[in-house]
Amino acid sequence: MKWLRMTALSVIVCLCSISPQAQSMAPSRTSSQAEQEILALENQRNDDRMTADDYTFITLRGELRSKPEILKGFQSGSFKYEARQISDLHVRVYGDTAVVTGRSNQTGMENGKDYSGDYRFTRVYVRRDGHWLTVALQTTRVEK
Repeated sequence: MKWLRMTALSVIVCLCSISPQAQSMAPSRTSSQAEQEILALENQRNDDRMTADDYTFITLRGELRSKPEILKGFQSGSFKYEARQISDLHVRVYGDTAVVTGRSNQTGMENGKDYSGDYRFTRVYVRRDGHWLTVALQTTRVEK
């Protein structure tokens, strides 16, 4: 019985010590300006200046791509995307970090394969030197 009380007390102490940290990670209620900035960036996503040099992209096939690999694919013509329409955007801001989830309907080809379709995505932004940069993206194809 004494062991059970000590375990319960330990759990309560741990939960109390985590609580302030968890609260500081909660989205800020005053982050609407940052949310608007991120939404604007999502609508002009094709500008490579918005992408951090250490950017990583996890494709729908589970492949990991770096910014140089992506740029090389577009420069060589092996990646060709003609259209992209985004919707269902939801932005959560955590200080100098923002997480965007949304939906993308796009038409395009990669290495001769058609990758047109409907996707869900999660993109992570960080604010560096006063500017928002995307540092990570993960996509998943929406199956019909």
